Amino acid sequence: MNIVPQDEGAFGVQLRRARLSRKLSQESLASAAGISARHMSFLETGRARPGRDVILRLGDALKISANQRNTLLRLAGFAPAFAPGDMAPDERVLARDAISNLLQSQNPIPAVASDALGYVIEMNEAAKLLFSIDGKAPEPGDNLFESFFSNVSLRESISNWDEVAPALLHHLEQEALNAPDKAKAQRLVSKVGRMAGVERKAATELPIFTFDIRQKGRDLRFVSNYSTFGTPYDATMQSIRIECFFPGNAETWEFLGQLSGQKAPVSTADTQPRPSVGPGVSSR
Repeated sequence: MNIVPQDEGAFGVQLRRARLSRKLSQESLASAAGISARHMSFLETGRARPGRDVILRLGDALKISANQRNTLLRLAGFAPAFAPGDMAPDERVLARDAISNLLQSQNPIPAVASDALGYVIEMNEAAKLLFSIDGKAPEPGDNLFESFFSNVSLRESISNWDEVAPALLHHLEQEALNAPDKAKAQRLVSKVGRMAGVERKAATELPIFTFDIRQKGRDLRFVSNYSTFGTPYDATMQSIRIECFFPGNAETWEFLGQLSGQKAPVSTADTQPRPSVGPGVSSR
């Protein structure tokens, strides 16, 4: 007897594959999605055509990605429910928790999560304390570049301002090139450029750069590092930036320990070579 292979692009084949990968029976998935086990069987064999609402309920029950849900909808003849890069509700919860846990695990090192253009998503406690020293700490939705360049007190305390400011502007300009909303990105670049009031300089693409800050008689040095959050095939997650401000000398370790009330770790920063100044870029 000849066995006709199933069409890999068929809705039922992909639905069955998703169910089996999660080790669910037809009965358990049907129950979770609010349909009968018989209807579930007919969907997988192609004897029944699914409705859009049923597909969305199956996606919720399977806890599959937004892209996978769009695939099921497309195979059944429906328009996608999620824009490219969108995350499903359960994915957003997991992402938010993961970001929060990552940031808080960095204490007493200041760490900030933002989108590619610097709009704040969340800050850990150390970052809130650090940024509130010379003014009000940025809140979710505020822009880090705007906050940085508008803070006159902070600007005056940074001894290597002429190196840091052009590097930050260069980084923002590079991020703006890949922004989905290019008009919004260019408005931000123009605004921040006017606020900065510094001459553009050629910058070498490096994942780290330093801030040298004179704060109440202390010579503080912070080494700023950007990294992306997520995976290369997830546009939403990869647009998230995690910036950590690592102490660059023992005095800064001590300062952060006192600021946060935590014991400062032993640092060998004073014996390490100082990194060159360059724009914060994604660290891979």
